Amino acid sequence: MAINSLAAHPCFKTLDPESCRVLDRRCGWLKTPAGAWVGQGADDRDVYFVMTGRLRAALHGARQDLVSADIEAGSFFGELSALGDAPRAPSVFAVSESTLAKMPSAVFVETMFTHRPLGEAVVATLVARNRAMTRRVGELGALDVRSRVHAELLRLARPDREDPKRAIILAPPNQSELASRINTRRETVSREINAMEREGLIERRRGAIVINDAVRLSARLEATAVGE
Repeated sequence: MAINSLAAHPCFKTLDPESCRVLDRRCGWLKTPAGAWVGQGADDRDVYFVMTGRLRAALHGARQDLVSADIEAGSFFGELSALGDAPRAPSVFAVSESTLAKMPSAVFVETMFTHRPLGEAVVATLVARNRAMTRRVGELGALDVRSRVHAELLRLARPDREDPKRAIILAPPNQSELASRINTRRETVSREINAMEREGLIERRRGAIVINDAVRLSARLEATAVGE
């Protein structure tokens, strides 16, 4: 299916072909290279549907940027600005080359209330993002830096099909980005990552980090949280 049509996006797969073609013509289509920022204008209220690639949202702080979320293909961002008519708080940049459908806010609001799957996806996304933010804030207050590193690595990892104990982080963030996710310094993250590697908890490979025993690491994290 062509990636320059919303029919390829999960939110619009049940939309009839003609309605989808009408929406396609009302969107702008962007090919964003890795490292490029998206929608930086102060008056940008558009909603971006990610067709391919991966992006990252970051909040600019006084000391350092705080990475708030990764945005994968099949997702979207900018819905709060469209619904609330306010500037977007996080800035978003492309982690890899990405294809985006840029939908004007008025079109998005109209479609959300007339196409139920999009409305349901918006509600589900808002709930998930609120839960993720609540969890992160709780970790900042309850966990020490070492445990926050463990928690973030587990959050980023996906199960290894070949070994149920292991988990893999593909294209992991660098240490500066990891530090910005958990509100600490790069040097601190480097020290903890090196300690985990010496202990055999993780293994660094080209383009990936392997958690050798995700069950053990999860149990350690849970014990730390209970102890706190």
